[in-house]
Amino acid sequence: MLDVMSQIDSTKKIYLIVHGQRQLMDTVKDKLASKFSKENMLPASLEKAGETGEYVAMIWPPMAPTEIVVSEITGPNTTGEGGRGMGAWGTVAMKELMRLPLK
Repeated sequence: MLDVMSQIDSTKKIYLIVHGQRQLMDTVKDKLASKFSKENMLPASLEKAGETGEYVAMIWPPMAPTEIVVSEITGPNTTGEGGRGMGAWGTVAMKELMRLPLK
């Protein structure tokens, strides 16, 4: 992978997806704090996805998470599949930047 640390714009929003496991929200924020500003960390909403150039951090896998997958929103999902996310998140395309251990 490229040196993603130099590519990350810490002034942009990062949406956090914890698949209903709210008890992990603080852990995810702490793990991301060295790369992103805590003020820009927002819980993801099924009603509205982020904008192109913003970021998404998702625990993975959903039921027994072991890592955090960080992706950048690259634009609208033009494949028509919409399988990468639920709700509004199925409408955006993302590029994976890095994976961090959850523990």
